[in-house]
Amino acid sequence: MTAAQRVRRTQQILSAGAVMYALAWGIAAALGILAAISFAMLVVPDFGRRTEWHAGTALIAGIAVTAVLLWRVRQLVSFGRVALWIEERVPALQYSLVTAIEGDYPGFSGSLESTVEKQDIGQVTFAALRRTLLPALTAVGIGALLLHVSPSAVFGGGGLFHGLGDTRAGAVALAGSRLDKLGVRVTPPAYTGERPKDLDDPSSVTALPGSRILVNGDGASTGITGSIGNSPITVAGSEAGWSASLVMPAMPAALTFRDRSYDRIIVLDPRTDNPPKIVLTSPVRDTTLRVAQLVVHLNATATDDIGLGAGYFEYLITTGSGEVFNARTLSTPIVRFGGSRSGSMTATLNLASLKLGEGDVVSIRAIAEDGNTLSGAGLATSDTRTIRIARASEYDSLAVDAAAPLPIDSSAMSQRMLIAMTEKLVREQTAITRQELVKRSTEIGDLEDRIRKRVHEILFETEDRFGKEQPGEPLPSIEEMEPADDVTEAKNPDLSDAFSALWQAVRSLQIAEPGPALPPMRVALRALDRARLANRLYLRGTPPKVIVDLSRVRMTGKEKGSGSTRAPRPATDSAQLQLERRLSDAIELIPRQPASAIRAFTLLQVDALSVSPSFAAALSETIDAFRKGRDATLPLLRARRALSGNTSGVPGLPSWSGGW
Repeated sequence: MTAAQRVRRTQQILSAGAVMYALAWGIAAALGILAAISFAMLVVPDFGRRTEWHAGTALIAGIAVTAVLLWRVRQLVSFGRVALWIEERVPALQYSLVTAIEGDYPGFSGSLESTVEKQDIGQVTFAALRRTLLPALTAVGIGALLLHVSPSAVFGGGGLFHGLGDTRAGAVALAGSRLDKLGVRVTPPAYTGERPKDLDDPSSVTALPGSRILVNGDGASTGITGSIGNSPITVAGSEAGWSASLVMPAMPAALTFRDRSYDRIIVLDPRTDNPPKIVLTSPVRDTTLRVAQLVVHLNATATDDIGLGAGYFEYLITTGSGEVFNARTLSTPIVRFGGSRSGSMTATLNLASLKLGEGDVVSIRAIAEDGNTLSGAGLATSDTRTIRIARASEYDSLAVDAAAPLPIDSSAMSQRMLIAMTEKLVREQTAITRQELVKRSTEIGDLEDRIRKRVHEILFETEDRFGKEQPGEPLPSIEEMEPADDVTEAKNPDLSDAFSALWQAVRSLQIAEPGPALPPMRVALRALDRARLANRLYLRGTPPKVIVDLSRVRMTGKEKGSGSTRAPRPATDSAQLQLERRLSDAIELIPRQPASAIRAFTLLQVDALSVSPSFAAALSETIDAFRKGRDATLPLLRARRALSGNTSGVPGLPSWSGGW
């Protein structure tokens, strides 16, 4: 091997060693920066809020260190510089190597080659490489060890190095939080017939109670915990990452996941399966007949937010009068709607087939139920239509034009039906649960309260009290009014007795005591019958109009006028005040602690779902805007207006009322 060949081989070895040297120090620098960031998260948690710059910073630092070191060894590209480097490391050559590769002394080339051949240049080269590469490789090992023992599960043990030996594709944890970019799959209950839907990184999930919710995330499941309120949920790992399965609760709740110093809250917004609605469209009104010879065409329409199950018509036939009467119930064949959201049903009722007599009453209503098999079918009933067969004693000698029965007739008929329902409930009281008793008694009490309000309207329509009642003003509820305070001025004693007895019956039914409610219900029925059967005079045509002589009555009034009594302003809702205060506190956190502000908005949305749904919906838009980096000014304004109402302005300044 000639001297030139020895120099060329040494140049190649040194070049490879220089590249390894630069790369080793670059890798060591990158690992050291990652380890430093991981340890810094213990002191400054905000380092872990945005993780996309961690790897970029380490990569840039490693490339910079590698480039600088390669620039420093750029002399290795020169053939002569490598020969001088060998002469410096092997003094015994006495510049014979440099002289031999120059070729200026051909007469001495043999002796020069002989001198070069006697020296072990390869051993000197490898010894120099070992001294240079050993510190660099040691630095790489130290950086990797620091990264391995760093407190962050993203870089430390069980994260990066644990994943290198794992054959599963999803075992390697990602840098930063593993709670970003979550996927949610919502599977509705089977009775709805709806397909599962996938949500991409949602801030809230709206579903029916009982729906199955599956939350998926990237990375290993080690160190991730989940809870709904104070109840923990299981977080499992798989090849695709971590996942958590839960059931949508019946009340709004916060689904919280935690990963080291990170946390993520998802609002669970249950959408209640409302009971169906049904309207009896035919017959349109109550009817009184002389004889039970009529074919009644029944028609009803039903709707539901999810799907209808079945429906039918129910007949309640009462015979007798006063406290002695019997009741029987018939129903038409069940109509299946097959899960559709709307439907109609028809039937035909031949009164002659019911064998009705004088004074008998037929109460007709339509009933529908939805297909909820999870929490029980929701039941809906329509308004009741009554058909009464008149008694012979009710007729008078005057010719009467055909007309609908008086309102008091339908009230008496409905009262008979409610008494029958209450007696049935009393008989079954020992065989049903307390919850079922309270439910059925409350439903009867609500129907009884409707009759009470109707009697109140009829009572004061017959009195000169139109000036004392405001048009369209709702009647007070049973809890807001005592009968003695409102009916003492009534001139109809039968209706007054009925109103007082109905009030007592409603009180007992609403506290689930159907037994004590029966006596006042029967008293009310007798009073309604007396009022219904009172002597009445039917006039042909319309009464004459009263002409007022304005010139005679003008300016004859004695009333001087008086100001209305000022009522105190109602107290502001304390729940709304609390929500407004929490909203202001969360807004103040935005410039200083954005992550804490998002958390405060999310928890506020959970509490607002049951108080102000419109405010909660506006808050959901605000949270989405913050999490996706958009401007949240408009959503915040909508949330403020949904909670506190629109702002009002007063034109100009108010008049001055102070001073000396």
